[in-house]
Amino acid sequence: MKQDIIKLQKYVQESGIDAYLVFTSDDHGSEYIVDHFKTREFLSGFTGSAGTLLVTKDGAYLWTDGRYFIQAARELKTTDTTLMKSGEEGVPTIFEFVKKLSNSPRIAFDFATATVEFVEALKKAVKGVEIVDCGEIIDEIWTNRPEVEPTKAWFLSDKAAGESVKSKIENLQKDVEKQGCEYALVSSLDDIAWLFNMRGSDIEYNPVNYAYAIVSKDGATLFMDERKLDEKGKKILEENGVNLMPYQDVYGVVEQISDKVLIDKEKTNYALFSRIADAKETDVFPTTVRKAIKNAVEIRNMKKAHVEDGVAMVRFMRYLKERVGKEEMSEISLADKLEMFRRESKNFLDLSFDTICGYASNGAIVHYSATPETDKKVENKGLLLVDSGAQYRYGTTDITRTFATGKVSRQEKEAFTIVLKSHIALARAVFRKGATGANLDMIARAPMYKCGMDFKHGTGHGVGYLLNVHEGPQNISPRASAQKYAVLPGMITSNEPGFYEEGKFGIRHENLILCVEKEKTEYGTFCEFETITLVPFDLDAIDVNMLDDGEKEWLNSYHARVRKVIGKHLDGKDLKFLEKATRRI
Repeated sequence: MKQDIIKLQKYVQESGIDAYLVFTSDDHGSEYIVDHFKTREFLSGFTGSAGTLLVTKDGAYLWTDGRYFIQAARELKTTDTTLMKSGEEGVPTIFEFVKKLSNSPRIAFDFATATVEFVEALKKAVKGVEIVDCGEIIDEIWTNRPEVEPTKAWFLSDKAAGESVKSKIENLQKDVEKQGCEYALVSSLDDIAWLFNMRGSDIEYNPVNYAYAIVSKDGATLFMDERKLDEKGKKILEENGVNLMPYQDVYGVVEQISDKVLIDKEKTNYALFSRIADAKETDVFPTTVRKAIKNAVEIRNMKKAHVEDGVAMVRFMRYLKERVGKEEMSEISLADKLEMFRRESKNFLDLSFDTICGYASNGAIVHYSATPETDKKVENKGLLLVDSGAQYRYGTTDITRTFATGKVSRQEKEAFTIVLKSHIALARAVFRKGATGANLDMIARAPMYKCGMDFKHGTGHGVGYLLNVHEGPQNISPRASAQKYAVLPGMITSNEPGFYEEGKFGIRHENLILCVEKEKTEYGTFCEFETITLVPFDLDAIDVNMLDDGEKEWLNSYHARVRKVIGKHLDGKDLKFLEKATRRI
C-alpha cells in the first residue's frame, strides 16, 4: 500500500473516526481540476477524472463509473486499493458501505471539496452519521502539494457573447426574485465565466477563472484574485456595475447576510454553505439553464468553430489513412499530429480536453490517456478510436471518430455498424418538446439492445460556448439526473454511443447536435436535432448491408453536407481525399 494512504489510515485510527473520504473536486464542484486538488490521484494513483476514495482504519476503496473500470483496474493493480465498480451488481454504494462501518459512523473529509448535494445525500442515506471537517490532514501528508497559480482573465465583447453582462445580471436578479430570495451565490466556475462574459485558463482546457459571485437587487460582486485582471478588465467590470473583492472574502461576506440566499447545491461547497444563515437550494441554477440554451450568436459561432475543426480532422484522416503501415506512428504521435493540424487555424486557442487516442485494446478504455508506458504502435490493421476537441475563439468542439487502419475483423465491422445505427437513431429523432435526456437515451440505445449490446457511459453531455466541454443541466443517459432535465431548443449536446470489447477494441461515434424546434401542431411542439459536427465517418469500417434505406439516406445526406461545407476550405489532395471519404453508399 502507498505510504501516503498508510499515513491517512493512521490518522483515521488515531482520530476516532471510521473513514476519510477523498473526492475528485475543487471548492466549486468542478469536474476538471488543477493539480492542487488532485488528492485522490495523489493518494491512490488512479488518474481518471471521476472517482471517490474511502480510506478506513485497515483498507482503501475507490469507487468509479463504467468509463474507468478498465483503466482503474490497470492503475490500481500494484496497490492495495480495492476497486469498487459503481452500478455493478453486488457492488455497494459508498453510502451502503459507510452504513456497515458502525451504527453511528464518523466520517471525515474536507468540507470545502464536498458539495452540499453530496453531504445531504450522505446524511439522508446514513442515519446517525457524524461528519468531521478535516482538510488540513491532506496538507500534512502531501508536503509538496502544488499551489493554485492564477492566470490572466480576459473578456468576450458583447457582440461575441450575444448578450451583455448587464443583461445577464438583470435576468439573474429577476430569477432570484422569482425564487423568493434576496441574493444568489454563484459557485460554478463556468456559470461565472458565462455571467460576466469572462474567460481564463486557471484549469487546463477549461477557459475559466477561480472565482465566486454574489448577486442581489443592488448589484453584483465578483470574488477573484485581483492579479488576474489588467486595467482594461477592471474597467469592464466597473462599467457593468460589478464590485471586485478578494477570492477568500466570500466566506466572510456570506456570514453577514441574513436574507435568503439562492444556491446551487451541486456546485456550492459545504464549508461555504455552513456559513449561510438562510439558504434556498435549487436543483438547477438559473445561470446554468440560461448558459445551456445558446443564443443566435453563440449558435452561429459554434457552427463556425466546427467548420475549422472539420478541416483539421479531414487533414488528419488523410494523413492517417495514407501513411499508416508505411511509416511508424503511435497513439501519442497521432494525437500530437492532430493537435498540429488544429493549431494551423489562427483562431485555435487550446484543446478542449486531453486527446483520447486508443488503438486496438486501448480503444476499449473509454477515457484512455496514452503514456510513454502504454503508447501502442498503430499498425495497418484493426481500429483506432480518437476522441478530441478544441477551443476556438468562437466555440468549443468535441468529436470522436473510429478509424479502420487496415483490415478489420468481421466482429469489428459489425460492431462499428451497429454503433453507427445507434448514432443515426438519435440524430434522426423527433420528439415532444420537454423530452428528458433519459427519454432520448432509450432511442439511441435501441439498435444496440436489439443486438444484445450496450455501453457503460452516457450517450450525450452538454457542451459550452468557448467554455467547458462538459456542461449541464442536460445529459442524455440512463442516470437519474437525465430524468430531471429536458433537452430544449438551443441546447448543444453530444451524440456518442459506443461499444467496447475489453482486451480487443473500442468504437465510439460522436457528433455535437443542436436541439431545434421542428413544428407546432395541435398535438404540441416537436423538436429534432441538427448535427453541427462536419467530419466523415470511416466508410471502410461500415457493413453497408446492415444499414436500412433510411440510415443509408441519412449517412449520404450527412456526407454530402460535409463535402459541400468543408470542401470549400480544402484543395488539391485534401479535397480529393474528402470527396472519396464522403462518397455515396
